[in-house]
Amino acid sequence: MHRLTEFSLRRPWLILSLLSAITVFLAFGIPKITPGYGFQVLIGDDHPAVQRLDDLIDQFGGGVPVRIVWECGAGHPCETVFDPASLNMAESLSQTLAALPWVINVISPANASILVPSESGFAVRHFVEQGVVAPDASELASSVLDDPLWLGDLVSEDGQAGVIVLQPANRAPETDVLLSDAIDAALAPFAEQGFSFYAVGGAVEAVGSGRALAESSDAIVPVMIAVIGVLLLLMTRSWQQTLITLITMGVGYLWTMGALGWMRWPQDGMLEVLPIVVVIVGVCDAVHLLSRYAAERNADASLLPQQALLKAARDAGPACVITTLTSAGAFASFVVSSLDTFIRFGFILPFGVIVCLLLTFSLLPIAAHWLPSEKARPQQQSGLWRPAMDFVVGASARRTGSLLMASMLLLVFFGFGWAVHLRADTDWVETFGESSRIGRSIHFVTDRMGSSSTLEVDLQLPPGTEVESPEVLARISQISNGLSALEGLGASESVVQLIERLNRLLHGDRPEYETVGLSSAANAEMLELIEFDDPETVARWMSLDRSRLRISVATGNLSQARREVLLAQVEEQMAHWLPEGWQATLTGETAVSRDWARDVEATQHRSFPIAFLVVFVLVSVFFRSWKYGLAAMVPTFLPVVIVMGAMGWLGMSLDIARAMIAAVVIGIGVDDSIHLLAHYRRFHHEGLNSHEAMRAALHHTGRALVTTSFALAVGFVTLMMSAWPTVASFGSLVSMAIVGALLATLFVLPALVFAAAPQSAPAQRPLPTLTPAPAGPDGEE
Repeated sequence: MHRLTEFSLRRPWLILSLLSAITVFLAFGIPKITPGYGFQVLIGDDHPAVQRLDDLIDQFGGGVPVRIVWECGAGHPCETVFDPASLNMAESLSQTLAALPWVINVISPANASILVPSESGFAVRHFVEQGVVAPDASELASSVLDDPLWLGDLVSEDGQAGVIVLQPANRAPETDVLLSDAIDAALAPFAEQGFSFYAVGGAVEAVGSGRALAESSDAIVPVMIAVIGVLLLLMTRSWQQTLITLITMGVGYLWTMGALGWMRWPQDGMLEVLPIVVVIVGVCDAVHLLSRYAAERNADASLLPQQALLKAARDAGPACVITTLTSAGAFASFVVSSLDTFIRFGFILPFGVIVCLLLTFSLLPIAAHWLPSEKARPQQQSGLWRPAMDFVVGASARRTGSLLMASMLLLVFFGFGWAVHLRADTDWVETFGESSRIGRSIHFVTDRMGSSSTLEVDLQLPPGTEVESPEVLARISQISNGLSALEGLGASESVVQLIERLNRLLHGDRPEYETVGLSSAANAEMLELIEFDDPETVARWMSLDRSRLRISVATGNLSQARREVLLAQVEEQMAHWLPEGWQATLTGETAVSRDWARDVEATQHRSFPIAFLVVFVLVSVFFRSWKYGLAAMVPTFLPVVIVMGAMGWLGMSLDIARAMIAAVVIGIGVDDSIHLLAHYRRFHHEGLNSHEAMRAALHHTGRALVTTSFALAVGFVTLMMSAWPTVASFGSLVSMAIVGALLATLFVLPALVFAAAPQSAPAQRPLPTLTPAPAGPDGEE
């Protein structure tokens, strides 16, 4: 990289013109960035789980429904859902929402069909008829509280919670944003009247949680910049150098986000933390460059700033290149995921850290050279750093066996916890936060309505199957009842319930007639009667050509382990229940969540070994020694295993953010080992024995190692301010792993070197003044 620095200092205006042109071009990409909300953005349109759900939606209409639940009782404007105030509110909301161009259907207690007995057999009634609450609303209430098509779907069993079910026209992210805003605007006047609303599902969960994360990420950025700025100021003791470093990182951030915009990728939940990670990782190279620049000027006050910068770039450049490549390589391991959000992350983040490296050795030296000349400051901290580094070397030399044995035991214990106990799971309440608006809504809906999601079964019938025949309907009923009998599943709905309810009404509302008709003609007639009054009711459960049927089963907020067991039971039972030629496809929120969690776990299983191998190969090539490469990996691998194993032993699970911890830490945690081993090897080649060489290397680079690790750890700690607990835990766990990697680099790595190259500890004699050596022909420092 010193060649780039040399050219930049020789042709500053050319470099600045080039950088300015690139900056302007990429800046025009920033307005093209669009937020991406919802599971389909995270998973990807081409994912099989999304395609199965899309097929169901295309066949039976609409997108993922939104449920708006309100509460009646003490402290609310209504005693029950069937009070005039409640029904008028529901009717007004239904009409407002149904008029939206992004909505194809709205069902609420005010407009939903109620089948009641009449002199002609049955009548279709509504709680609100011709804009007025029905005078016999109390009698209608008694009817619906005995109707399985109402209970749990439109009203709670006690009648004190009602539901408005809104069916979007599609599942496009743009529709989700428009719909979420329209729902908030429609609810606002009634919320001022005292109604309490809890919206879940589809657009409101996707947009609400995504916006909360975006807002918290925007708030984190200035805090992170301030923290890193303070650390840089303490290290450089120059506000000018601190400022130009932050500006350099800001340009790198702009390039990264501009590239994201030009690629037309949505900024999903994962990419909301992109600018934070880019700046945190990118600033480390600047710390090493400025640290060596200060050391050069302190070692020789006669050096001009340009000369000191060139020597600093020559000294720090090779190690900075390889550390950046290891970070980029580890981050790029996410492109092997089958989930779009990880793939985008695996492409754009390596671009960002490489950009920061290039700017650190081009823009930053130009800015530093143009700063007003400052007198070289003696390193007052040397009186503290040198004894501290001497203690590290001494402790590692005296306790070599103990340190290595303790490391081995930690690897075994925590490795077992990682391999055996750590599993992927997706608890969306935990992801969004228990106290968040979405989290509270999910809890309320689950408590009052009995479920917050569904398992959808798409039945495909062979050609020639007569859906109306009693035998076919009996088999569908058997499947529905069998599903509801499985532990973890609730009430099921299908076209059978429609026919059974109508048949009962046609026979004087006598319970014994709540069955399907005795003939195909009778069942066909009942379906025609329902379609005549409300064709959308039948369309929700049966395709137009009657070759496909839908069964919807209520589910609760299940763990991934329970989902796996439950869906395996469903698939096994389906194999027994389905007649020859019938096919069943499982989809809906429960099935998609199962597939999502599987792929999150698979992403970690693929990305971590790839990241480890890529980093190991790069480090080995850099040192031209697989032994050095392996030694560099140990201090990074150890904290990764401890953190992941601790998660397993503590019962924590892998989610969208925690699945990245291992690969991210491998990529950035190895930096300290590379810098230390690079200087150790140099001094060892100059004739110092292993102990002296390690002591010289720590004197030479120890302060920068501690500073960069502390900056990384504190930078990731700022993610704890995130609105998503999963992102907050990612930040805290990565921060702990980085501190662990630093400690392992300072103590375990020297012990490993001493064990491999045992020599008697030399006397503590003063070391010669250490000045950077020019790069050798093989690229070694």
